[in-house]
Amino acid sequence: MESTFNPEENSFIDFKALLNSAISKWYLFVIGAVIALSAAWLLNRYTVPQYEVSSSVMFSGDPTKGASAAALLYGTELFKGAQGLTNESILLKTKSLARQTLDKLDFRVSYYVKGNVLMLEAYKGEAPIQVTFDTTAAAIPYSVMFKVSLQDGQGYSLSTENLKWNDKVADKSFKFGQSYLIDDFAFSIELLKPEAFNGNEVMFSINNLDDLARRYASNLAVKPYGGDASALVLTVAGSTPKKDIDYLNAHMETYRQNNLDIKNSKAVGTLSFIDLQLQQISDSLYFIESRLEDFKRRTAAMDLSAAGAKVAGELQSLEQRKAEMLLTSRYYDYLSTYLSKENPEEVIQAPATLGVSDPVLNALVSQLVSIQTELSVASTGQGQDNPGIKLKRQQLNEVRASLLENLNSLKDANQIALRNLDQRINTAAAELQKLPSSERQLINIQRLYSLSENLYVFLMEKRAEAGIAKAANTSDVTILREASITNQTAPLPLRNYGIALAIGLGLPFALIFVKELMNNKIHTVEDIGKYTELPLLGLVGHNKKEESLLANLSPKSALAEAFRTVRSNLRYMTGVNDATADGGKIIVITSSISGEGKTFSAKNLAYIISISGERTLLVNADMRKPNNNTDLGVASSLGLSNYLAGHATLDDVINTTIQEHLHVLPSGDIPPNPSELLLSGRMTDLVAELKRRYDYIIMDTPPVGILSDGLELMQIADANVFMVRQDYTIRDFLKNVQLQYESGKIRNTAILFNDVNYKKLNYGYGYGYGYGYGYYAEDNETKSWWKRIRG
Repeated sequence: MESTFNPEENSFIDFKALLNSAISKWYLFVIGAVIALSAAWLLNRYTVPQYEVSSSVMFSGDPTKGASAAALLYGTELFKGAQGLTNESILLKTKSLARQTLDKLDFRVSYYVKGNVLMLEAYKGEAPIQVTFDTTAAAIPYSVMFKVSLQDGQGYSLSTENLKWNDKVADKSFKFGQSYLIDDFAFSIELLKPEAFNGNEVMFSINNLDDLARRYASNLAVKPYGGDASALVLTVAGSTPKKDIDYLNAHMETYRQNNLDIKNSKAVGTLSFIDLQLQQISDSLYFIESRLEDFKRRTAAMDLSAAGAKVAGELQSLEQRKAEMLLTSRYYDYLSTYLSKENPEEVIQAPATLGVSDPVLNALVSQLVSIQTELSVASTGQGQDNPGIKLKRQQLNEVRASLLENLNSLKDANQIALRNLDQRINTAAAELQKLPSSERQLINIQRLYSLSENLYVFLMEKRAEAGIAKAANTSDVTILREASITNQTAPLPLRNYGIALAIGLGLPFALIFVKELMNNKIHTVEDIGKYTELPLLGLVGHNKKEESLLANLSPKSALAEAFRTVRSNLRYMTGVNDATADGGKIIVITSSISGEGKTFSAKNLAYIISISGERTLLVNADMRKPNNNTDLGVASSLGLSNYLAGHATLDDVINTTIQEHLHVLPSGDIPPNPSELLLSGRMTDLVAELKRRYDYIIMDTPPVGILSDGLELMQIADANVFMVRQDYTIRDFLKNVQLQYESGKIRNTAILFNDVNYKKLNYGYGYGYGYGYGYYAEDNETKSWWKRIRG
């Protein structure tokens, strides 16, 4: 049967009860906060501080632009922008650039000073010692931590956890300032600060610059400056901010110089190519000059005729054009050789450098250099299987194929032009043969001289222009802000204290919440109202005394007052103040399970009614579990089971007690069929007789949640008292009682809340008033000091 009882407030979790439970356990929050804040203090105290050092640089152009003399001399835009901020970020994080930076710094040895707990790095002026070693030695103990211990005077000893090197330095004494050779490792140590050894351990470690470069490269964080600025912010985190500042400043300078070197590499390549051509032409020019001088000495007065001058001028013009085309042909051969290499290391020379002005060739070479630059930057620190790198390589192969195809066409066209020039030169040479021998010889010498001289002057002009371009180059990198400490990343005291306080307060609250969530027991008066509509008869407080009978307690005790309240409420519940008006009233005391205080309450309720002068009988109706009534002065083993079985008379089983007007009917011997005995006609006669003899009959019955005996007795009762014990009775039992009540199986039933700790209740509910105010006898008793503090 489904219950129709549906109170308004029946939420999954009682937040009011949760809050009251948290308030009642305030000490858990105090303890949790103290422990957590103490842990945070230890964390802040003994964590090695970590700092963030940052700087910023501005990148204002493409390093390939302006690097070639041709771009300046001819006004040709050879290369498009190949490196954006993303590529510059990758370049800044490369190991090779980090290694160049470390070569400028004295980072080969790291020094440490260890106190009782922390080990901190000592940098530059803070280092207590200085280690010098041979960097070319074959056996250098990289990354081995050596401990330096002072000995008498100027001596020291070394030790390390590395077994290999510890065997080599153990049991040896060294002198500061002297050089030593151990297993091909030459070193010396200078003592700078003897006071640093007082109570501390001084240690050092030799760094492998390649490994150190890899760590710095991975530790460097590069991000955009923000907005539309073409600038980058560089950040390094570590425990030695002075060292990181020096590294970051040096790294920015290395990056700036690297950018300038990339731009200058074009001009340097141009100068090298021109110098090679000048060397060849200057030798030819010197030889021809010598021949011309010798010829003029032999024929001092000779001049050219008009016909000879005409032929000489035509030949000189044709030879000049042929020389230029041969230079172009030589560039085509150079470009073919360059493209045949798989991974050329040198930078390609621009066509315009040597006067090759084909627009298609210039565009393809520009595209080739651009893709090569992007591929070089993108490949740094990335796997070759990267999709972006594969795409760049595919583009590079396509440009190479197009360039080779265009180059073959240009070679064919150049050869056709050369053959045409050769024919015209041969025709002019035939005209030259008609001249006199001496004039013909002079014309040939002057023609060769003019040709070599013009080429020499042309190349010298180009060399001067390339030098000017190189001198005009400036770095596109500008240092906006030098490195400085921006913030401390660890420990963060305020954050740690905040987190600790949150944990210290949250963990006890979470435990209380889980406890409340998992709690299926009746805790407060409100809990009773959630699961049943049965009225509340009263509250019986927790008995702190060893005695469980009111006869042995003070008449002014809170327990006695609670049962007096229950007695008054029972009189209203049974409908009369005078129990003799309708004969004796039967009051059944029952519960869901054993241990909820049925016997305790039945015994004390019978006692409190009897002292008012009313005839009272306590019936131990739980024949399966006989009760001990010796505290009332009853030791007889005969009882209810003996009477119902017909083995004893009523007078035999009813016993007087130490209290006047109070009699006890024990449960008797344990019968094999207690339920049948309770349903027998003898039981009906017994009830009628008892109602005639007594004003109140208090029946202590078996638990109704386990046995049906209690339900049978509840049918004949004038009032039923259902026991609920605080933090003991399960909530589902109350639901079951509500169902029994709704079905009509029980009637005239009320709840007696037992073993109540009033401080745990959500509110006073009118009960327990007087604690601490001298109203009850317990208030006047002397409390222990810790109870007085606790309140």
